[in-house]
Amino acid sequence: MAKEMNMQYEKTSYAGDVQILKREPNEAIPLTLDFDGVTTKNAQGKKIVKAGTPIGANGKADNTATVVGILRFDVTEDRPQGVLLKKAYLNTKVAEAHSGVTYETAVKTALSMIVFE
Repeated sequence: MAKEMNMQYEKTSYAGDVQILKREPNEAIPLTLDFDGVTTKNAQGKKIVKAGTPIGANGKADNTATVVGILRFDVTEDRPQGVLLKKAYLNTKVAEAHSGVTYETAVKTALSMIVFE
């Protein structure tokens, strides 16, 4: 008895990853993002949190002293696993422009192992 499998897939095209790092090296941790309250959508209509966004331990954008890292790559709601920079040389101008977030002084203080250049 042969079973017929119907494999479905979705092709997603990206213009390219934004480069928010000024230079190597860097260290990062994984974290699943929480998309409750996210309203920004990409061209495919999926909710997106953009690279350069400061993220708190709860997986939500956090531009305060309780931040735990800076999101390394864009993350969409269908694959909510993100990579948070803990140690890095960050291109602040590019990261802020891409994410739409201007980093508060408290964020820069809390993330003492990230060099904001």
